[in-house]
Amino acid sequence: SAKLPRRRSGPGYRFDDEVRLEYYRLQKIAEGSIPLAEGEARALDGPTEVGSGAAREEDVPLSRLIDVVNERFGTEFTPADQLFFDQVVEAAIADDALRRTAAVNAEDRFGLVFRQLVEGLFVERLDQNEEIFVRYMNDPAFRNVVTDWLASEAYRRLGAARAGDGVPPGEAAPAADVLPFPVVRPAPEERYSTCVPVVPLAAAAGGFGDPRPAAAEDEWEWIALDTGRRLRPGMFVARVAGRSMEPAIPDGAWCLFAAPVTGSRQGRIVLAALRDAVDPETGERYTVKRYESRKAPSGDAWRHAAITLKPINPDFEPIVLGGADAERVSVVAELVEVVHPPAPRPGAPLE
Repeated sequence: SAKLPRRRSGPGYRFDDEVRLEYYRLQKIAEGSIPLAEGEARALDGPTEVGSGAAREEDVPLSRLIDVVNERFGTEFTPADQLFFDQVVEAAIADDALRRTAAVNAEDRFGLVFRQLVEGLFVERLDQNEEIFVRYMNDPAFRNVVTDWLASEAYRRLGAARAGDGVPPGEAAPAADVLPFPVVRPAPEERYSTCVPVVPLAAAAGGFGDPRPAAAEDEWEWIALDTGRRLRPGMFVARVAGRSMEPAIPDGAWCLFAAPVTGSRQGRIVLAALRDAVDPETGERYTVKRYESRKAPSGDAWRHAAITLKPINPDFEPIVLGGADAERVSVVAELVEVVHPPAPRPGAPLE
């Protein structure tokens, strides 16, 4: 080929933008048989210069995502567009909350959290590939295919990273994924009557209070909850990590939340999502804190002059958001109570 310089050795060549296979043809040239001679069998030599001897990867690589969407949706994305998807996955797997979610959850539950994160990653990269961004935001079918594919790739890479650290995938912290509450499979009419879903905080902070298809509830695990409070739609249980709300909320406590938050939020303990800030204790864009707001008049209405998300533990500093930043906090849910696993029955075996 004229693309190959005349030399006997050197680094490998890359022709991603130069050579492309568009058509191929299968043609039968001849047929015949190779007889096997009788005799003593001998051992076969393994591969040397050709082949690696490694098992073939069963999963379809991320590089095929462009081919899939082009074939399914009639788009004309190029291999150069693949870089955009690669960057989204790289940013996702660098997120500490997502890494912890992958460490203690099966892939389906991981996908719920990934969906809440990935839209923000697309928004942050709007200027890098506006064509993909517009299609992703405006075409639900396209968005579902791309999100599922990216979630699967992120989960695979995070699992490979844990395996490289000597931790088997799915076994990084097995005890953390074991729910200490009775898991049930309720009929639709039983939901929010005697049971509520368990939702990771990251997924809840991504918009639990927003309307969502009823089918999404089938992906959650539901637990029977023994509480004197009346349950209602919008309630969920999540585990809170960190010491900033001790002693009211111990580190690792299971908490019952309710969404949406109605009326004044002043003084309530809420789950808040931060758009341009993070909780300094956890490094996450969501936090559980006591909500305090200072308002200022703005014409005939009012605006938030400052919002303070205040810890109970005096060892931690509050998160203070003023000016325009005060309008970039989303209150997702309100703490109802800390819930405790049921005590084991007398004589019941300990697990």
